[in-house]
This record gives sequence, C-alpha cells and structure tokens, in this order.
Amino acid sequence: MLFNSLHFAVFFPIVTLLYFLLGKKARVPMLLAASCVFYMAFVPKYILILFVLILFDFTAGILIEKSAGSRRKTFLVASLCANIGMLGFFKYFNFFNANLSELAHLIGWNYPIGTLSIILPIGLSFHTFQSMSYTIEVYRGTFKAERSILHFALYVLFYPQLVAGPIERPQNLLHQFYEEHCFEWQRVGSGLKLMVLGLFKKIVIADRVALLVNEVYKHPQDYNGLQLLVATYFFAIQIYCDFSGYTDIARGAARVMGVELMLNFNRPYLASSLVDFWRRWHISLSTWFRDYVYIPMGGNRVSTGRIYFNLAVVFVVSGLWHGAHWTYVAWGAAHAGGFILCLATQSLREKAAVALGIRNSLFTKIAGTFVTFNFVCLTWVFFRASNITVAFQIIGRILSDCSHRALLHPGMSGVQFVISLALILALLLAELITRHPPAWLVAAASFQWVRLSAYYIFGTTFIVMILLNPQKIEQTFIYFQF
Repeated sequence: MLFNSLHFAVFFPIVTLLYFLLGKKARVPMLLAASCVFYMAFVPKYILILFVLILFDFTAGILIEKSAGSRRKTFLVASLCANIGMLGFFKYFNFFNANLSELAHLIGWNYPIGTLSIILPIGLSFHTFQSMSYTIEVYRGTFKAERSILHFALYVLFYPQLVAGPIERPQNLLHQFYEEHCFEWQRVGSGLKLMVLGLFKKIVIADRVALLVNEVYKHPQDYNGLQLLVATYFFAIQIYCDFSGYTDIARGAARVMGVELMLNFNRPYLASSLVDFWRRWHISLSTWFRDYVYIPMGGNRVSTGRIYFNLAVVFVVSGLWHGAHWTYVAWGAAHAGGFILCLATQSLREKAAVALGIRNSLFTKIAGTFVTFNFVCLTWVFFRASNITVAFQIIGRILSDCSHRALLHPGMSGVQFVISLALILALLLAELITRHPPAWLVAAASFQWVRLSAYYIFGTTFIVMILLNPQKIEQTFIYFQF
C-alpha cells in the first residue's frame, strides 16, 4: 500500500481511530493485523517469508539468551544465515548466476544453471537488517530477548516503516509497544504536519522533477552534457525528496500513535564534507553498517591502511545492498574513494586553511558544501544509469560537453521547469533557514496568526501544485525496489 494512495487515505484514519479506541492489550494485535494488511496490498504471498523470518529470529533470540559459550554464537550465526540466505536468494541469485554464466561462457565452460523467475519481495533488505540487529543486540547482551511473539512480530512488521525504514534497533522501538499512548493534540498535530511535509516532498517535488529525469535517462545518448547535468541535479533532488518524504510520512504516522521512529535524514545536501554527508543521509543504514560491520572489522582501532580497507568494504557492500547491479557497486566504490580521499587529505587541508587564515570560515563551509554536493550528484549517475557503460558515457559527456544552449527541460513544459526550480530553491532555503532559525523567525512563529497564515499558504500551495502536476498521484517510492 502506497502512502500517496487513496487506499492509505482510508487505511490510516481507520487504523489510528481503532488504536485510540481500543484498550492497551488490544492495540498490538490490531496494529499487527493492520500491518499485515498494509504489506499484503503489494504481493500477498510474500507475507509468508516475513512470518518465517519472524518465527526463526524470535526463537533464535531466546536460544541465544539462554545459551552460553559457543552455542550462543551458533544460534546467532544460524539467525544471520537465515536472513542473509533469504535476502541473497531473492535479491542476488540471478545477479551472481548471470555473472557466473558469462564467466563460464568466456572460458568455454558449459554452465547449466539458468535464470529463475523470482520477484524481490518489497522492502526485504529493510526487514532482514532490522531482524538481524535484534539478534545481534541480544547476542551482545545489550537487549533482553523478547518473550512476546506478537510484540516481536510488530517490531518487524510495524506498517509505517515496514517497506522502506528507517531500520530501527530493538532498543528504540520494541519498548514503545508496551507503553500507554494517550491521544494528545500536540503530538497528533506534529505527526500530521510531518506526514503532510513528506507527501509534499514526494507528490509535489519528487514526482514532478521525475518527468525530466526519466526522459533524459531513458535515452541519454540523445542529450548533450548540459541537459544530462540538469537531469542529474534533478535526480539528486528526486531521490532525496522521494526517500526523505517516505521517512517523514512514516515518522509522522508513527508519532500520531505515540511511537517515535529515528531521524533518517538531516539536511544531507548542506553537508560540508563527504564524511558529514554520511552522518546525514540514510542515517539508519549508515549507522547499521558502522555498528555491525565497520566496528567489528576493527573500526578506527587498526592501522591507517586497514581503516581504508574497512571503509572500502563497507561502502561496496552498502552499494550492493541497494541492488543486484554493478552500477550500485560502482556507486558504493565511488563513495568509498571519495570518503577515503577526504580522510587522507584532512590534515593537509586543515594546515592549508590555517595558513590562509580561512579555517572554519564561511568561505570554507560554502566551498566544502559546493564540492560535496557536486561529488554526490556525480555519483548519483551510477545509481540512476541503466548500466556501467552508460554511466561513464553520461559522466564523460557532462564533463566535456556542457557548452550547448539547447532545451534544458526535455520531458516537461517550460512552466513545469520553472515551477520545479522554484520548489527546489524553496526547499533548500527552508532547510537552510530551519537549520539555524534567525531570531526574527522564532519570534514571528510565537504568534498564532503567523503560524495559521503559514499553514494556509503551505496548504494552498500544496493543493495548487498537485492540480498542476501532470503525474498521477500514486507513483511508487524509489526505495521500494531495495
């Protein structure tokens, strides 16, 4: 079920109303049933995969807690293998099988295994990572094994973050299902406003700029470097508004019921370095890899060379997590190279900044943000291109062929292009201002008539932009494919 669908417009108020009308004991079964309905709106039979993983990890958590010595690790490894095995089969079998087949063909071997007709269950990467974080935390002794299978099932299936995260840790989410959440106007209003903001990002901005992105990236050979550059900038905005919009809706829907999900995006395009960017972008995933992959590999406690190796592994695996395609691996590798270069030159850059008297100055922050944003945008080409060859062709044309003054907005009218630019600038300005709100803005927000006027203007803009949007409302979210 899509957040931006009419089905969800009916589903959400009914579930929320039932949540507050029912007693505390009935809320978890009701939310669990509603979450199953939510997921089964996509491909019903795949709910069985989640049931199997839930039962397996629930049992593994209890066995890990009750066991000692090597048996604890055995149960943990069994749980991890079950999750990774399920993810590997549905998401990566055909990918690796196709590459092995090509390799066998090159060396003249007869490779008998063919491609399987399997469809990736929606959000499987998110489900498995969330389940694995539970068993890992139980193994580490930082979290007690859950004894209620209903509560554990809801931890995995909780509908707001079921399909595309955030990837929650058991310490943050599970205990909230045991708490009493009364109806509070302030909290409900805050949640609804967050949901509306997410819908605005998705429907009004992401789906609008997607018109140009889809047109150019469908036939990139037909466009010059400047058009490809504009499309790449637009894709950067599309994927941010699409994914952060989903997260805003998820966090808002959960907050209405009194459940707080973690912040997953923190103004990433205002980051002043690549290191800073990864503290702000898809925070739940980046911290997952940090805590469960990077630190166990040695983290920063090893030699410099080993640190760089660990970072390269994490970023490449992170790229592969996004999809079974070499473009995602290249995207991860590009970020690994940029991240390592950023760390390797940090001392040199700081010395140069001190010598020039510009350390921690506004200039260095703006320059750092400019370089980081453009590097991130350039790497998005790998994320969006159909294959590696096309990605390098696009990058090459962007870097060498931006002199033509051709039509900059293929796939959309001039009016839609201007509207898109205005919305993008408004979004970036809003994020810049709200990062460090000026005193006059804080003072103005204290007046009710100012807030009501702002809500009215935003609501009117929302409605008008939807009416002017040539896209259908129910456009799927990009991260659903992961």
